[in-house]
Amino acid sequence: MELGLLGLSLLIPSQAWAHGVEASYQAIPTFQIEARYDTGEPLASAQVTVFAPTDPTRPWQEGQTDAAGRFVLQPDPELRGLWQVRIRQAGHGVLLNVPVGDLESGTAGISSSSPSFGPLQRGVMAACVIWGCLATALFFSTPRRATPSTRSEFTSPALEHD
Repeated sequence: MELGLLGLSLLIPSQAWAHGVEASYQAIPTFQIEARYDTGEPLASAQVTVFAPTDPTRPWQEGQTDAAGRFVLQPDPELRGLWQVRIRQAGHGVLLNVPVGDLESGTAGISSSSPSFGPLQRGVMAACVIWGCLATALFFSTPRRATPSTRSEFTSPALEHD
């Protein structure tokens, strides 16, 4: 009897009690950033601040580099434009511009490694250096007037009275 019920239950389709697993994927651009000193030493545990192209004043993400000076940036692909990544540690720092979207190049995706000064700042610095050189040259090229050698030469005419 029990075998008959078991066989009958196997023939009648019923809802399974187990459940399956589904997975999907979406290609999202990810950028691995590596920060190092000029000597090659990595910027370990450096502060990283990411600014989205839609709001360059408010941080979109904050984090830290790992022991090898690496940081993985996974920007929102819907926010196209130049993402700014600021990396700082103990008075040292760098600012990266990472193009996302239509601005992406086919290779590395990072446009510059260290734009520490903008074009306006470079122009002002160059003008100051040129002005300093010209002023120094003009100062030393003007002829000097003969100065009195002693103070008594100035005071002696005032002392002469008849």
